[in-house]
Parts: sequence; C-alpha cells; structure tokens
Amino acid sequence: MLQTHPFLRFLAVGALNTAVGYCLFLTALAIMPTTFSAMVVSTVLSVLFNFKTTGRMVFGVRDTRLLARFVGVYGVVFLYNWLGVDILQAAGFRPWLAGLILLPGGVVIAYTLNSRFVFRSGA
Repeated sequence: MLQTHPFLRFLAVGALNTAVGYCLFLTALAIMPTTFSAMVVSTVLSVLFNFKTTGRMVFGVRDTRLLARFVGVYGVVFLYNWLGVDILQAAGFRPWLAGLILLPGGVVIAYTLNSRFVFRSGA
C-alpha cells in the first residue's frame, strides 16, 4: 500500500521525521535561552534531515538542487509553528504541548507544499 500512495509514505517517513524533529526541539528547549532560539536550531537541523528522508523515501528524488525549495516550504511550516506556539503560549499552554498540538497542521502544510512545489514531477 505504501508503494502506491505517496501520502501514506509521507506519513510513515513523517513519523520518523517528526520523532527526530520533536526530540531536537525538546533538546533545544532544554539548552537554549529562549523558545524561539530552540525552534530555530531544531528547525534547521530537522529540515536537513527531512530533506534526505522525504526526497528519497517519499518522492524518490535525490536532487540536492531542490533543497532551496524544500527550505522555503519549511520556512512556511516554521512560521505556522512560531505563530501557533506564540498564540498557544499566550493562552497558557507550555511550549512542548503547543508544539505537539500544532503537529497535524504542520504535516498537512508540509505534504501539500512539498508535493506541489518541491518534489512534483518535472520540478
């Protein structure tokens, strides 16, 4: 089933990417002076990891020239998370829980933009 459905492959690889990214975020939260700096550091490291796994395992693409587009997609996802965490923190949520709450929306945004603008056929 994973062979014929790219979104299912994206979800499977996304589980790995999410686990890595969220662990990086938690680690960065523990050692960085601000939530924003933790988000920046964990996002940069996650994007580099995700580019390789998503490109190869989901879309079958190994073209490193697509990294700039991929970074652009995760720039959008970063803004979504940054604003979302800020709003949820203002509502009383802890940063770790706010990040968890925002995961599903980030997944949908990332898949949609990656499939249409980064790894599309003929990209």
